[in-house]
Order: sequence, then C-alpha cells, then structure tokens
Amino acid sequence: MPTSLTARAPRAHLFGLSAAMVTPFTADGAIDTDRAATHAEFLMQEGLNGLTLFGTTGEGASLGTTDRACLLDAVRDAGVPSAKITVAIVASDFETAGAQIAAAQARGVERLLLAPPFYFKGVSQTGLGEWVTRLISATKRDMQIILYHIPQVTGVAFDAPLVRQLKDRFSDTIFGVKDSAGDWDHTASLLPMDDLAILVGDERLLARAAPLGGAGAISGMGNLLPARVDKIIRTGAADPDMDALVDRVVSAPVTPLVKALVGGLHDDPGWSGTRPPLEQADSTLVASLLSTIRFLKG
Repeated sequence: MPTSLTARAPRAHLFGLSAAMVTPFTADGAIDTDRAATHAEFLMQEGLNGLTLFGTTGEGASLGTTDRACLLDAVRDAGVPSAKITVAIVASDFETAGAQIAAAQARGVERLLLAPPFYFKGVSQTGLGEWVTRLISATKRDMQIILYHIPQVTGVAFDAPLVRQLKDRFSDTIFGVKDSAGDWDHTASLLPMDDLAILVGDERLLARAAPLGGAGAISGMGNLLPARVDKIIRTGAADPDMDALVDRVVSAPVTPLVKALVGGLHDDPGWSGTRPPLEQADSTLVASLLSTIRFLKG
C-alpha cells in the first residue's frame, strides 16, 4: 500500500484536483448557464478542490469577453467560491490578456492559468519571458499565475530554465506550472522546483509525478472520474485502467469527446454541442467509452 504523498515528497503546495471544466452551449451556440451550473455543482459535490474555466477542455480559445463573463458568473452563482476557481488566460496580445485578468479579478478570482502567446511560432525563451514580464508588470493587483505548458496546442513552450527565472523574479506571483505536454523528461525537469506547484495535465504521468513532489492536476478526466484521478494524486498509486482509458480518449479530438462523455454520464445529449471549428464527437466511440467509464466508477 503506498504511503501518503505528503510523507514522501516535499512540495510548496498541495493543489489537489481541479477539473478542467467543459463548457456547454445552447442549440443557438450561446453559453448554457443552466447546464454549466448543474455540472459545476456536481463536480464540487464529488469533492474536487476546485474548477478551472476556459482551458483547452473548456474551449477557452473560442470564448469571447461576454461568453467568459457569462460562464464565470454562472459557476459562481452555483455556489463555487471564487477562491476555488482558476481562470485560464488565453490571448496573444497584452490588451486582451489584461482584460481577461481584470474580469477574473473583478469577480474575486486570483488564480490564473496563463497560456503563452500562441500566434507566432519559433519564439525564443527570452522573448516569451519578456511577454510574461510585461503582462505581470502591467497588472496592478496581486495574482497567482500557473504557467500553462501545452506546446502541442500552442506551439510555444515554457522550458524549465525560464520557469525558474520567472519564479525567481516574481516570487509568489508565479504559483506553479501546468505541464500538459505528456513528456516525462520535461515534467521531471520541473519537479525539483519545490517552491512551485507542479501540476500534471496528462493523467498517465500522475502516478510517476506524485512521489517526486507533484502537487496535483488540472484534469479533463476530472469531469468524468474525479475520485479516481484524485486517488492517484494523493497516493501515487498506478491506475492501469485509467491509463488505458486516457490512451483511447487522446486518440480522438479530446475536447468534443470529453463533452459528449459528460453528457452521457448525465444522460443529457445537449452536452454534445461544440463551438466551430470543433465538431461533435463520434457517437460510436462515445458509447464504447461510456461503458468503460461507468465500469470504472463502480
């Protein structure tokens, strides 16, 4: 039986599990506030430490200012405290990123998941560091930033030396890193930084990261099997069935698939809608995976 995580590895923070919450839409493409509130309530009742809005699984890059305000207000109105909400900042220009930060802070949210500017590819770590520096310097209020490393989506990476430089420069403003690259070598380069919360986005790496100080996860699978993901975080116990499920999920476009699976668990096909350019998940795959998920839920 694995010993507890806190007994085996130092870490700056026990972040736990935040679900990378999916975003529901109405038939005409607007934010479905009723479904959002119901799902937020369900997740928090499952014992999660928090919710992350507007990330990759939440189609954040497809949501504008009005959409973001609508969803964030719906989740807060559902009773989720602002202190348990992380808001993803997804923009390539300072004005939009700053406006997203200000809107979150106006609603009491201080923890931010900061994606890098994603339009220009092949940028240097020096240039990326300057972008983060200017954004932080322009923000007047305190905040806790989680750097979002997902280069397979953004085409821009937060390498370990830059993470270290930003932490040394901005201290508590840099709270941690969400490492969603699925590259163990990169994750391993971050884990020795025990003054940061190192969060693993690929659930298949959680059991390896936990004994080395991994602080938790912002997880798309947290929408579906939160108790199972949380157990991996807190015990470091391998879960081959979860690994096999994630293998199947990432073999298809992930975001539409997770949304459809959420709808299947709630017996609500209205969850299947996506924002273009994303398309709905394959119904045959959804049905197959639902049976597996129900079995794993026990």
